[in-house]
Amino acid sequence: MAVPLLHEERSLGVLEVLDRPQDVPFTLAEMELLAQFANQAAIALDLLQRARRAHAALADDGELALLARLAASLEGNEAGLQLLAALEAVVRGSD
Repeated sequence: MAVPLLHEERSLGVLEVLDRPQDVPFTLAEMELLAQFANQAAIALDLLQRARRAHAALADDGELALLARLAASLEGNEAGLQLLAALEAVVRGSD
């Protein structure tokens, strides 16, 4: 028995159950349970892929890493957060 690992209309892989005796058919309840497990596995796999991409982007020494360091340094600094909010408004206004 096999079910696709789907998340947001993207196929992430296939989940298979192997080595079941051929004379014992799968029940509908077992198929539904495997589909539910596959759904949860697809969500977890998608989150892992996103976390890896985010980590790679922040590990790079580019703009995202600079922005992350800036945001971390402003944590708890109300004036700095207000400055970032004002900067965001200026940037969004120029789109």
